[in-house]
Amino acid sequence: MNALASFGNAARWGVRRILRLYYPRIEVEGREHIPPSGAILFVANHPNSLMDPALIGFATRRPVHFFAKAPLFDVPVFGALMRALGMVPAYRGQDDKAQVRKNLETLDVGAKYLQRGEAVGIFPEGKSHDREGLEQVRTGAARIACQAVQGGTSVNIVPLGLNYERKDRFRSAVWVRVGEPLDATAWLRAHGGEDKKAMRALTEEIDLRLKQLVAHLNEDRWQPFLAELETLLPPDDSEAGDPIASLRQRKRFAEAMNHYLATDRPRAEAVAAAIEQHRAAVAAAGLTMDSPILRLGVARLTLRLLGETLRLLLGLVPAVAGTLHHLVPFAVTRLIVRFIKHPGRVTVAQNRLMIGIPIYGLWYAAVWWGLAAWTQFWIAWLWTALMPFCGVAALHYTWRLRTAGRAWWHELKMFAQPQRLRRLRSAQVELRRKLQRLRQEFRARNVTAA
Repeated sequence: MNALASFGNAARWGVRRILRLYYPRIEVEGREHIPPSGAILFVANHPNSLMDPALIGFATRRPVHFFAKAPLFDVPVFGALMRALGMVPAYRGQDDKAQVRKNLETLDVGAKYLQRGEAVGIFPEGKSHDREGLEQVRTGAARIACQAVQGGTSVNIVPLGLNYERKDRFRSAVWVRVGEPLDATAWLRAHGGEDKKAMRALTEEIDLRLKQLVAHLNEDRWQPFLAELETLLPPDDSEAGDPIASLRQRKRFAEAMNHYLATDRPRAEAVAAAIEQHRAAVAAAGLTMDSPILRLGVARLTLRLLGETLRLLLGLVPAVAGTLHHLVPFAVTRLIVRFIKHPGRVTVAQNRLMIGIPIYGLWYAAVWWGLAAWTQFWIAWLWTALMPFCGVAALHYTWRLRTAGRAWWHELKMFAQPQRLRRLRSAQVELRRKLQRLRQEFRARNVTAA
């Protein structure tokens, strides 16, 4: 094994460890669909920039050659790392129109990897995005598969659906769904060797299979309603122990919305109007749709908040220690990331990791050196060992403090407006009943269809 390959293996190991640090709850569903050997073309949606290849590498448990936009390979150190990982530069018109022709050479490289029996990964949408679901699928994946098959290689196309709970939130969950493999050789044979027709049909099939694996909405303007549905109909109590219950619920909601928009649009429009009307009334009261005061009685909410306040008091010391220790690198990382141009939220997690890791590493070394110089070595080592745990505790503490503080404020605000609160609660209960009826009908339809 040469030095570049060794460096690539070490880099893969490090990237996957970092991935698990940022997203500790990763569930891979359908891993048994991945063939144990042979040429595989992985196709996936692309919601989270360079975090997506790392996630696919983790889920598939094998080296995968990915396509990445060419300008990234010009970045010092980072470009060398990408080459060590076996990534292939892709030339896009939005990056440099003069080099778009090189895309054909890129496709040749991908096909050659497949002809050697290796795995190649491609994001057929061609770019990262913040849309819930799938953007338009392009023909690149089908072209690579067809070219490899024409060269005498048997290729399996495996679709992957990448579903992030909150891709820009540290310590959130991810759900990777692996679809059944598609035999590209058999697909071409079924189309009688008509390459262009086969590629168009294969592209449409890839698009269909990916939409089945992600929470895809057929109409963009309905995306806000997906968030409202997640608030109004949280996962059942039976799913309380499921770390990705909210992601499964999001997928079910998207499927139900697509169904009713296609089969009973007037009813779907009426429900959407009711949600918008209720949202406006809640906002006028200074509340949010997920305010606990809307679904819990005053006594029950007060007891819950008192218990949460007690837990916050008990966790105060480690949270303060973690906050003070990480305040400087946290502020420096966020400040730098603010000045980096990125479209929406697609590169937030990536930029925070790439920039934050060296900054946090240097800060830990500086703090250790200071403590070792002014106190004793064992104190420096103990503090350094405890701070990562305190840092994670501080993040959770901040979120819980913000949530509890907002709930206390909402309760105090509505305490003086009992009639208004009753009207809002009644409206939300009635709206939830309508949604539950729709959900029950949709579930019954699925059971009958099965």
